Amino acid sequence: MRALKTLLLAATACATLGCAGKYAPPVLSDTRLGRVIIYRNGVSYFERYAPAGEEKITLRVPAERVDDFLKSLSIVDEKSGKAMPVSYPTLDAYEGYATMTIELPKTHGRLRITYVTESPAWKPSYRVVLDEGGKARLQGWAVVDNVSGEDWTNVRIGVGSTSALSFRYDLHSVRLVERATLSTGAALAAAPPTGGSPYAVATRKVRVLGNISADELAMIQSGGGGDAGGERATGASMDFEMDDSASADEEDSGESYSRSRRGAGKQSAKKKRRHDYRYFQSLSQRLQGGQHRVRIEGFAQEGDGDRQQASLARANAMRDQLVSMGVPAGNIDVVGTGVMNRREAVRVLETEQTADANQAGRVAEAEAEAADTQPVGHAHFVSKSAMSIEADHSAMVSILNQVTEAERVYFYDPVSARGSKKYAFNAVRIRNPSPYTLDSGPFTIYADKQFLGEGLADPILPGSLAFIPYALDRSILADPEVKTREEIERLLTIQRGIITTETRRIRSTKLTLTNRAKRDAKVFVRHKVARGFNLDTKSRAKTAKVAKLGGAHLFPVNVKAGEAVELIIEEWTPLMKTVDIRTARGIKDVTLFLKKARLEPELKQKLDQIVKSYSATADLQQRIDLLGEQMVVYRRRVDEINVQLVTLRKVPQAARLRRHLAKKMEEISNRLQQATMEMTDLKGQQMTLRIELQDKLAELTLERKDDEDAPATK
Repeated sequence: MRALKTLLLAATACATLGCAGKYAPPVLSDTRLGRVIIYRNGVSYFERYAPAGEEKITLRVPAERVDDFLKSLSIVDEKSGKAMPVSYPTLDAYEGYATMTIELPKTHGRLRITYVTESPAWKPSYRVVLDEGGKARLQGWAVVDNVSGEDWTNVRIGVGSTSALSFRYDLHSVRLVERATLSTGAALAAAPPTGGSPYAVATRKVRVLGNISADELAMIQSGGGGDAGGERATGASMDFEMDDSASADEEDSGESYSRSRRGAGKQSAKKKRRHDYRYFQSLSQRLQGGQHRVRIEGFAQEGDGDRQQASLARANAMRDQLVSMGVPAGNIDVVGTGVMNRREAVRVLETEQTADANQAGRVAEAEAEAADTQPVGHAHFVSKSAMSIEADHSAMVSILNQVTEAERVYFYDPVSARGSKKYAFNAVRIRNPSPYTLDSGPFTIYADKQFLGEGLADPILPGSLAFIPYALDRSILADPEVKTREEIERLLTIQRGIITTETRRIRSTKLTLTNRAKRDAKVFVRHKVARGFNLDTKSRAKTAKVAKLGGAHLFPVNVKAGEAVELIIEEWTPLMKTVDIRTARGIKDVTLFLKKARLEPELKQKLDQIVKSYSATADLQQRIDLLGEQMVVYRRRVDEINVQLVTLRKVPQAARLRRHLAKKMEEISNRLQQATMEMTDLKGQQMTLRIELQDKLAELTLERKDDEDAPATK
């Protein structure tokens, strides 16, 4: 007991001087502390031992830690394996503590006392010391804070993995469950559902949202008191902030009534009815979001035969009204108090726990049913030898010190918020050599007795490789270029030259990596596929094995010193598209499709003939256009020569020039005549090809059956 008295004095001094700061006061016990395991989810596992022969053990638990303590407490006789019962005060805690007493049998072995209580999470910190042989020494440290209020002397310290789940659950408060009242009379065949969910009482406070009289309840059930206009309700007719510890007698004396009706006498009866109903509407709207859990308490009135049943009926009537106005029924608890109250028929209170939290608690409770007294998950590390940490002190506990494979690489990350689209980062590619997951934390990188930089990594699974960028290096310059195109994947239907296709929209990223350093570099490119797209397997096949990191792909690329390498990454998304084979764009798409597709011979032959016919028609059109341009030049030249000849007729000395121009004009006229004849022939050929092409298009059909795949591709 002397140790317990010492702890009590220390706790009193801390409470007086404020040495505990913002942390909760400690669990006090005169038992010996043997092991402490700190988890990253805000709890710690404590293991204590009591010697054989003790007749009584006393534990003092802070009121705010009682729920966690009760939820996990286990006291077992190590010799017999028998669990010990525990007694503790039901209601108020004395001076902020609940004293729990364990009455022990006359003969027992050493007792093991285990429990989980709230505690600061441990923080990981890592060191990586690189060497030139593709190896590195990986050191891990856990920063542990002892704010429990007691010295940890000769205690085995451990840190727990992130797999341990933890939650808050109210085990200290008393719960009363409302039960149906049955009678033996024939008039009642079965008890109606009452919505009697359990709720917490004791020293806890709740917020009163409204105090409803019998007249107001009747008015609310009837649908209001006049039009919805008028001044906005301020809640003057209903009490906003009143502790539920006020007794019914106090309310009956008129004290709470005078508070709740302050200023109401100045309103007319009609205006007051509107006011009260508008406030009720406002109350229901606030509760519709499901963020508040309420308790409705019904009271008895004069003339009630069965006060309990009558008060419950009033509470249920209020509940039905709230549900009809959109308040989730699961968020409402109904209680019939059976207490006589002439001023109030119903009271609406906001409880401390929301519906979402209550649901989460139920899920967590179901998951915890199969758990034993040990914390969920396993420890990353538990010290083999005991160590000591003074109260209100912290310590760095070594959890890892191993040699592992590692290499210095470059990491190009244009995806992350802190990444770079222009340069690659210096990074370490390191393997986790331990059988445990390394929690997310800072990594400090050293090499050649020099500090290289710091990085941060996500949790690293056992035996897996991780990238830790630690410095931005301008040696590797990245130049991305993104283009899109569309390629036909499959033909679905063909009707008079209109082809319905399954097409791929391809997003191509060409990344040029330039190594400006004097040594070769291995670059890992992180690429995130656009939403709705798929990585092209053909693109992936061009590179080495692709890994994934944080939902993005990693492409390894080797870049020699002073050279540049192009990496092309393609991703695609499907879409339905119609192609007009009578247009140049349509022919281009079909031609590209025919080069890589495997079609039925007959269909392929028809499409090839159509492509050839269209190409021949296009060639003829090109020749016609070129010939037309030549004919325009010929006509212009003939007109120019004709004007020159007319002018030279008045000049006697120009006879020789006139003869030359006349001969030239005759030659050009002959060329123009030949071109005209050739133009006529080409247009005839073009007309013939067009008709043949139209005939081929008319005969080309492809119908897709619903119950079969289209025969366009294999």
